[in-house]
Amino acid sequence: MDFLVVIGEDRNQNEIELLNKQRSNYRSSLFRRSVDRQTPNLYTDMLEGAFLTINMLSGEKGSGLWWGTKRESVWTENQLDLFTLYTIKEQSILLYGESHLDNIPSYSKEEFISFFKEYAKCMRKFGKGNSLHSVDWLLLASKFIAWWQEGVNLSKSQAADWGLLHLSSGWKENLKRCKELRKDPSMVTRLEYSEWLSNLEPAIIEASHDLDRVLESTIH
Repeated sequence: MDFLVVIGEDRNQNEIELLNKQRSNYRSSLFRRSVDRQTPNLYTDMLEGAFLTINMLSGEKGSGLWWGTKRESVWTENQLDLFTLYTIKEQSILLYGESHLDNIPSYSKEEFISFFKEYAKCMRKFGKGNSLHSVDWLLLASKFIAWWQEGVNLSKSQAADWGLLHLSSGWKENLKRCKELRKDPSMVTRLEYSEWLSNLEPAIIEASHDLDRVLESTIH
């Protein structure tokens, strides 16, 4: 997630259509041209974020908008996960307007544990290979372990570096390529990367068990 726009009132259908049209304009912009091809602007093409009302931040119903990886969705409630909201509250930078961070709740240790355990379960249930987004399972596992053990909230690329340095299980060796694909998604078309992605599921499962073990070792 790249941005959060906090709005005072629900967005109507016309406003939502205008916002989605603007996103379409962003995605059709070109970053650079070469003799034989045009390359999309990866910054605007991959831009993700939410438009939420103040009340939605506090858990109430409303009408907001999500710009996701593949599509746009109307939200009637805040669907941002606990750790994303925590990161926004602790590390976001206000670019314009007034801060409404006080409307984001604080979370207990038990709530973080529950969130991480649920994430580990999702890794085992849904963490397959064959997709560019498969790398996020490993990057986020490393990110969450780093935060739980050292209290540092890293970016996904930083989490890859941290994991390579601090983790001991075999799945960490995949973090180098995870970071490379995050930096340059176009490399997913290369045979070596596509074959590697297709065999990533065992590493995702191993990482999920590592996350569970880290939580259990500090709970008891």
